[in-house]
Amino acid sequence: MRFDPTTRARRRQALLDRGRTLADVLAGKRPPSLEALLAQKPGARPEEVLRRALDQVERRRHLLDAGDDRYGRCDVCGAELTAVALDELPWADRCAAHMTV
Repeated sequence: MRFDPTTRARRRQALLDRGRTLADVLAGKRPPSLEALLAQKPGARPEEVLRRALDQVERRRHLLDAGDDRYGRCDVCGAELTAVALDELPWADRCAAHMTV
């Protein structure tokens, strides 16, 4: 296992919190953040952007729960993501070299 139990639990809780927030926004229980609105791709509906974000969080949580070695690695090149990056964005799925704008 690549992550100690404390780190794994902390990241899992962060993923659950992020997923709950996204689900609340999708359900209309809270407004989307300005940051989320500004990050949208032109032409994409807010619901599509939120659904993709929620799907990403769920995929990462499933990998972490399964102990899958792909969690914490770039989906494109397989490079290990830094601990700092995963602590800040536990749902990260790409390294800096493969981030899309």
